[in-house]
Amino acid sequence: MSLVTQGREPRQQMVLRPQPGSKQVVIATHSSAVTVETGGRSEPAPQVPSTRMTFIIHVQSITPEGDVRYDFTLDAVDLLVEPGTLQRSVDALRASLAFMPGLTGKGTAGRRGNTLDLHLPSSLDPARRKELMDLTRALQFVGNALPTEPLGVGARWEQPLYGSGPVAASGTASFELASIHGDRVTTRFLIQQTSRDQPVPAEYKTRSAGEERMLLRSQSKGETVFRLDRLWPARCDMEMRVQADLSAQKEDPPRRLRLITDMRLRLEEQPG
Repeated sequence: MSLVTQGREPRQQMVLRPQPGSKQVVIATHSSAVTVETGGRSEPAPQVPSTRMTFIIHVQSITPEGDVRYDFTLDAVDLLVEPGTLQRSVDALRASLAFMPGLTGKGTAGRRGNTLDLHLPSSLDPARRKELMDLTRALQFVGNALPTEPLGVGARWEQPLYGSGPVAASGTASFELASIHGDRVTTRFLIQQTSRDQPVPAEYKTRSAGEERMLLRSQSKGETVFRLDRLWPARCDMEMRVQADLSAQKEDPPRRLRLITDMRLRLEEQPG
């Protein structure tokens, strides 16, 4: 993490200090829409319901270095169905998510970065696994640690991102301290990542044969409200766009396909 500017006076050190053994209930509402561009045409994919997930977070311990270790349970998953959504899409999504209530995970949040691991069954459908991993990565960013230096309104800092997984994308996360009101700290963020041009991994192929290649770009932006005595944010609103460009140059004619996924994520802590 690299501090760009400490912001205006007065400045103070911003440290998340949740109590070991404390409990937090956070609702994550997630929606997405996919657009397919090919042959000069752009068409939306069939609409799917949004999801509302209830997470219960328990702080387990805090290391001498300030890293917070916690466990969480995905307590409930509800569908939010918009008018016009095909019933078969609703039924298919409900069936694919039936296993999720009761899933557990663990995480660490601290000065050296955050980790978040949702324990998924090995038999999970690849498309559903990818969507949940995207959500997990988004959740990982919203609790990003604050710099150790005293900060004031207008402070800015950056963190490099190093990709991992089948489509490794690297980039930068930029943050700004927007306001301070008592124990509530509001930050804004912009996260941009790009992968290298590479062969399409097996789980992303659109055809069983062929030499397809993929280039992935993503951008996330939003605002987070922290309470300094809590681990997960009191509120976070994020917009994320992921653009996947696939090509098969050796086909005749060469084939190009662009998939654009727009996601919205809202986190909100529940009182009590």
